[in-house]
Amino acid sequence: MKPLRCLFLVASFITVAAPLTQAATKVAAPIVVPTTPPGSMAILLGVDGVRKELGLTSLQRAILNDIRGEYRDEARAVVAKAGADLESKKQAQAKLEKLTASYDKRALRALNDDQRARLSQIQAQILGGYMLLSPKLQQELGFTDKQKQWIVKIWTKGQKYTSKVNGWFEKGEISYYERLLYLRENRLDRSDDFIKVLTKAQRAKFDQLAGPKFVG
Repeated sequence: MKPLRCLFLVASFITVAAPLTQAATKVAAPIVVPTTPPGSMAILLGVDGVRKELGLTSLQRAILNDIRGEYRDEARAVVAKAGADLESKKQAQAKLEKLTASYDKRALRALNDDQRARLSQIQAQILGGYMLLSPKLQQELGFTDKQKQWIVKIWTKGQKYTSKVNGWFEKGEISYYERLLYLRENRLDRSDDFIKVLTKAQRAKFDQLAGPKFVG
């Protein structure tokens, strides 16, 4: 489970969203907390293990390949144009979230009802605690203001560490492979931290989102 979980997180954070925070390696850039969990259904549906689990047809695969390619190109363009100031970052984050939602809808339309339901469970298993970034899910679980504040603090801590690791890489202090390892462990640790915010009752309800275990 962990290798696929890391693959999706690397694809969603580094390939698309990471440039919004990488500027912090040179200057103390502001951190923007997303209002949706990281990742894209369009990207997730490109993973072979997920496609096999859902039983996608050759036509579905072809359609999703086109959607995934278009999404990546447009998302990278949004990130490339993002400024370093807080307002620019907020605007870029909003555009990226809107773009992701649009392409996710297109990707989901290529699936049948059973495939969509299972994909939602797989996403919950892969993202783990990062699902708790969703205000909608926070409301469903009955988050207190204190819990919401903890989520923001945990996210901020993770992004600051990401910027530090990217700085090491840019200075040649660590290799590309070491960078990926550090970022992977950081994301897994932050995911666990997010889950620790939950009460016992909230955790039980949260676990129900995952469904049967997906082994990739």
